[in-house]
Amino acid sequence: MSRLSIVILTLMLSACATTAKYEKILDTWVGEDELNLVRKWGPPQQSYETSGHRFLVYSNDRNVFVPGQAPTYQTSVIGNTAYTNSYGGSPAMNVNLSCTTTFEIADGKITTWSYRGNDCKATD
Repeated sequence: MSRLSIVILTLMLSACATTAKYEKILDTWVGEDELNLVRKWGPPQQSYETSGHRFLVYSNDRNVFVPGQAPTYQTSVIGNTAYTNSYGGSPAMNVNLSCTTTFEIADGKITTWSYRGNDCKATD
């Protein structure tokens, strides 16, 4: 493998979105003011309060269309008859990607966070 190929592959892999990078971004918010979070992330989709703690919930949902893949065909001729078989292939599908992030606020400061979903990833 050439050096250029290795450099390109390394750059591509380093640009991949990961949950670890998302967690790193969330960690930077711990200790920040609630107001700064709302200014940066916008108004939350949901908020609630319990035992003197506020929770701000941000949700993101999207659908991604994954096109189908055509099967491979193999034709065999036996005598005067042709037989065709198909192998592999897959149907098209929609994949739902979602991420719900919750910030816990105490005394106006972000104290912790949690997230769930299959799209909680970042590239930075």
